[in-house]
Amino acid sequence: MERGLILSGNEISQILSLILTYYGGSGHRPRWIAIGVGLSGVSCLVLALPHFLYGPGRDALSLTKEYLDQTLLNATTVPQDLAICPRVIKPDHCDDEMLLDVSVLPRLLVFLSQFILGIGTTLYYGLGQTYLDDNTKKKNTPMLLGFTFALRTVGPAIGFLLGYACLSLYIDPSLHPVITKKDPRWLGAWWLGWIILGVSMGMFAILMATFPRNLPAAKDVTNDTAKKEKTEDGNIPLKLQLTAQEQYMRPLEPRRSLEIEYIPTIREFPATMKRLLTNWLLTCNNLSAVFYILGDAPYFIFLAKYLEVQFSTSAASGTVIAGPVSLLGMISAFLISGVIISKFKPGPRPLLAWNVFVGICFVAGQLLFIFLGCSDDVGIKGLNIDTMQMNLTFSCNVDCNCDGIKYSPVCHVASKTTFFSACHAGCRTIINDKEFGNCSCIPLSGTENSHDQWNDSHMNFDTVSAGPCTNDCSRPHLLFVVLFCLIQTLACSGKIGNVLVNYRSVEKKDKSFAQGIMLMTISLFALIPAPIMYGAIIDSTCLIWEESCGSRGNCWFHHGRNFRYMVNISSAGFSIIGVLFDVAVCYLGKNLDLYGAHEADRRREFVKDDASSPAADGETKKEMNGKVNS
Repeated sequence: MERGLILSGNEISQILSLILTYYGGSGHRPRWIAIGVGLSGVSCLVLALPHFLYGPGRDALSLTKEYLDQTLLNATTVPQDLAICPRVIKPDHCDDEMLLDVSVLPRLLVFLSQFILGIGTTLYYGLGQTYLDDNTKKKNTPMLLGFTFALRTVGPAIGFLLGYACLSLYIDPSLHPVITKKDPRWLGAWWLGWIILGVSMGMFAILMATFPRNLPAAKDVTNDTAKKEKTEDGNIPLKLQLTAQEQYMRPLEPRRSLEIEYIPTIREFPATMKRLLTNWLLTCNNLSAVFYILGDAPYFIFLAKYLEVQFSTSAASGTVIAGPVSLLGMISAFLISGVIISKFKPGPRPLLAWNVFVGICFVAGQLLFIFLGCSDDVGIKGLNIDTMQMNLTFSCNVDCNCDGIKYSPVCHVASKTTFFSACHAGCRTIINDKEFGNCSCIPLSGTENSHDQWNDSHMNFDTVSAGPCTNDCSRPHLLFVVLFCLIQTLACSGKIGNVLVNYRSVEKKDKSFAQGIMLMTISLFALIPAPIMYGAIIDSTCLIWEESCGSRGNCWFHHGRNFRYMVNISSAGFSIIGVLFDVAVCYLGKNLDLYGAHEADRRREFVKDDASSPAADGETKKEMNGKVNS
């Protein structure tokens, strides 16, 4: 609920920005687009503010050599801060005023960032694609969209690399952490990426504002066409050659045009909204996109968490492998599908039927994900994975006072045993930054003993290493990456067809507004609820929560099998609904004009009517010519 309220800023602003899209479609679109890009950059900078207001936090600082060395100077605080045995129990220090500031202001900043981002993205996506479509030949639109989507997909690829680089740095790059990147307590420099993105978007916004209202190339093509004697297919040219005298007289003649410039008014806003919402082809196409996004959301929003839980990867290395690999396939799909559609111009029925086939393959891939995961036999000593019950106190650590300690996993490599902390392992000495020794709870052999049979005869004083034990998950991880890349590539091969449906199922004057409605629909019913729904699903599989001052924080340990089943089955269910809406689009759009053939026919009829001018027009020309000659 709380997360939904924070993200609702995007939803509210996108509804309000529909009016901007409504008017911006008939205005200077590049300048409106530049405003949208600039606002998106501002939202990125707002997201980075909490780091500069609050710093990295005490927990992150306590895991660095600089602050760790200061702790070691005071021997009385070593057992508590380093979580070794014996530990002196000390209640958490909770400042009510500090908790209020930390909980409210960052949330307000995220809400503000989402509000600004909603306006920026609606202007950019609502007006940007239609600006390109209106300044190119309709038969070339699929190829142009293919290149546009491919370039746009490069953005997430760069984002994965940027995220990897930033998360590989500690949250305060000037400090030296004592834990590795694979440790679940690792906090990367999350704020650095937002600053880089915000500044970059500001620079591109300035460049975007310099574009003209209509691209010169489009005007030149229109004027050059009028000078040709015949078109390529042998039909009458759009404009007839005029003599010098007729060209002189041309401005005095009443001019006719195929399209009259449309200036929207606020009074027509409800009627336009109703006209587009009752366009069933457009509505079904938008709903198809909604459910496909809901089905695909966990693999992008929570991809790092998914890979970390299922394949024991770090937050940085997991995304840098799966992300760019899948994006390469997506870029290829956009380019190839755009060129094929522009060259061969398939009819609406086979083009839209391909989307149905792609959806079926997408669902099949999601169901296969259920069987791709790492072994669940590596857990935490004292935690029963099947019953989800936890008892971390044994005879070997009963005198260590480990209750209330934060999750700081350590691994006994020889027995593949993970302990909740060095304290729970009974460790009493610190060997170095990453190793603890003199641990009383280490089993003598690699075999697991039941928790109620631990005694001194089974103990061996040994060492443990910081971080949880992991299995070799390279094979299922590789299979997941390959399958993930394949289904994402197939999914992208059908996107251009869906976009063409949105363009060609409405009048030209409604094109930009239809894009705004599509973005609002996707935001309201997909982008906003998806993190909430999947966040709740993932949280339901959590076994160990971080707790501080009576409040629950992040999840430290998930039930891997339940996580995999619940996420993939839920996403497949949403994708199946998307396939059904694609079937409806395939049926309703069977007679859709995708490549502007009907528009070309109307232009030819206009030229023929203009060539066979009425007698009244001829008499008017003679009368005007006489006046000129006299």
